[in-house]
Amino acid sequence: MQETLQANIRRYYLYNFFLNLQLWWPIWIIYLKEERGLSQTQVTLIDVPFWLSIVLLQIPGAALADRWGRRPALIASGCCFALAITLFGLASSFPLLLCSYLVWGVAFSLFNGTESAFIYDTLKGMGREDEYQRIYGRTWALNMVAAVAGTLIGAPLANATSLPFPIVLSGAIAALAAVTALTFHEPPRGEGPIVHLSYPDVLRESAQIVRRQAAVRYAILFVGVVAVGSIGPIFFFQPFLVEHGVDTGEVGLWQTPMRIAAIFGALAAHRITKGLGDRGTFYLMPVVLVSSYLLLALWGSLYAQAAFLSLYFVMVMSQPVLTDYVNRRVPSEQRATVVSLTNLSRAFVLIPSAPLMGLLADNVSSTAPFWAGAILVVAMSFPLLVLWSPLMRRATPAEPALAEAAGVATGD
Repeated sequence: MQETLQANIRRYYLYNFFLNLQLWWPIWIIYLKEERGLSQTQVTLIDVPFWLSIVLLQIPGAALADRWGRRPALIASGCCFALAITLFGLASSFPLLLCSYLVWGVAFSLFNGTESAFIYDTLKGMGREDEYQRIYGRTWALNMVAAVAGTLIGAPLANATSLPFPIVLSGAIAALAAVTALTFHEPPRGEGPIVHLSYPDVLRESAQIVRRQAAVRYAILFVGVVAVGSIGPIFFFQPFLVEHGVDTGEVGLWQTPMRIAAIFGALAAHRITKGLGDRGTFYLMPVVLVSSYLLLALWGSLYAQAAFLSLYFVMVMSQPVLTDYVNRRVPSEQRATVVSLTNLSRAFVLIPSAPLMGLLADNVSSTAPFWAGAILVVAMSFPLLVLWSPLMRRATPAEPALAEAAGVATGD
């Protein structure tokens, strides 16, 4: 069993690597604007159906993983990713483009929460759950290495061929992730035999955990704060580079430092949390986000791109930190479902915030979105941290006690 679970970790790294070795990373905004004729506002608005599909499907998708297993959900997710990316690159009309985004939403709904629960349960089965932040951080670092490779290859490839070509090729690479998932072994869950709760029970007990455990609830809401910080690097870095005269063939090279910063963020996550504790780490994140947005708003220079590095650093660093915080407080039978709520929180924030910042960029100024980002982070993080601060502690409750508190053990 130990050897089998150890193999899960290696294959989990490979699965994530293929999902992130995507050649469209450096050119997808340029592709939508130049190849498909979308404005900056439309680029952000088209993400709304994508996030709405996640709002509708995230909890059901993760609950399926809790009910039927992590492995089938990750296989299905890999297949959906491959289909969505291929369709995205071939879409010659807006309805097809929208369809690709909806399939992408299905893929994310099956992936988010499930992959975190998969690796946490794998480590728990080996008695190594304390290593989760390090292993999950290492996974995100590997993801960023793959993204750097995709960024460096994708932009010159698009310049030499066409903007759609590297996107379609990325769909084939994503299909390799689905093949890798076929080799996964379903990890054990819980201290004893797996408790196969019914699908409605998974949903009900997960809701009880979030309702009764304020610390879990606040951690899930905090993901929304980090989501505001992610809007800058995701939607505005490529237009920022184009505005400052960077050619399409070079945008990948200019985005590489941001990916490298993310690698350091992923690898440093567990060290930062160990040094600052939960409270210090969660206070540090919004301070960095606000400072970065203010730098972009105030400094009209290409070198202000350094702020995108710190925004991306926090976005990636937050992944192992926040999912570990939630995983330690949730029983295995509801782990994927509850962790998936972090993605739901992200969706609820991005649906209004990203289009708002896109509208500001098109109708006010190129710096207006950055002022808005700073204001949003302050407005969301301050009251949340005041409520959450007394509950931030490193102590990890025993899983059986968690299950009983949520009504799992008694059925109440």
